[in-house]
Amino acid sequence: MILHDALKRMREVAAGAGCEDGDLLYAPLLPRRVCRYCHGSCLGVEYGGCIAEISSPEPFSARMLFGHLYDAPLKSGKTRAAAAGALTVAAGFLMLTRKLGPCSMVKFEDCRKELAAHCSGRQVYVIGDDIFGLQQALFVEEAELVIMTGGALLTDEGLAEIEEARELGKGMIMLGPEWAGAAALMGIQHWCPYGT
Repeated sequence: MILHDALKRMREVAAGAGCEDGDLLYAPLLPRRVCRYCHGSCLGVEYGGCIAEISSPEPFSARMLFGHLYDAPLKSGKTRAAAAGALTVAAGFLMLTRKLGPCSMVKFEDCRKELAAHCSGRQVYVIGDDIFGLQQALFVEEAELVIMTGGALLTDEGLAEIEEARELGKGMIMLGPEWAGAAALMGIQHWCPYGT
């Protein structure tokens, strides 16, 4: 699974730095915006003085050591959101990404238009919610490019499609703040032109 691979990569990148002993603090941030490509409620994840804002299907409060995620099974949407948030905030702490939160709602339409222009002329397969303005392929095999929305990592079906696209060697773009850390660690393009 892509989240397990990203956690493995984080373990390699942060080896010897003591990052696994750092506290992760999770808390709902209400009322806050979430990325247009994500669903759920806004969840703040703090690590090393950095705060990432992601969406979660089940907002929760928790405190744990980062190292506890390395071997976690990540079987539910809640645990996957926790792992994605941890990857994003830790990647921000390590300066692997600068995008730790969504843009203001006034930028939503600009973001979508720019994404459509970026993908123009290519068959795109979207894992997650459809995105207006893209030339979408019906099957991942037909696609020149695969786009993953924030909610794609929360479901078994979405994760299975992501793994299929990876096995086929498709070019990929990850959308939304949930993906910022995983994208940076896995060397995958992250689309968030107005994120904070």
